Amino acid sequence: MIREALPQDAAAIETLYRILLPEHPGVNVSPRRIEQIGGNPDSFLYVYEDNGQVVGTVHLHFCMDALSGDLPFAVIERVIIAPQLRGKGYGAALMRFAEEAAAARGALKVILSSNSSREAAHRFYEALGYDGSGSMLFKKYIGN
Repeated sequence: MIREALPQDAAAIETLYRILLPEHPGVNVSPRRIEQIGGNPDSFLYVYEDNGQVVGTVHLHFCMDALSGDLPFAVIERVIIAPQLRGKGYGAALMRFAEEAAAARGALKVILSSNSSREAAHRFYEALGYDGSGSMLFKKYIGN
């Protein structure tokens, strides 16, 4: 079952993020932040729950855009499925869910970020119709 994350999911999401970002020393998922995200009308943290366990997550953000009238665009980040469950359809279901939520809000496009070293993930995204050719994502950490 896919649902919005709850504060009590913080530890499970943090475990998944540590798998996704092993080189990131500052992974800290707090229940309070999950509650804040739940109250933000433009940010959605979803989890895939199977047999009472959180086995995957995706974060969906909506951004206002001046280019296309009132249509927003969406950003999908931090897609992760527990390694032992990959290849069983959980990731595809989570991505479809996020895309459907974006479409329901009228998003013109979905932008997906993925670490450049995650080649298997890139093949997965390409199989879902995402095109990474001709695009680059740049980031700069400016805080803690």
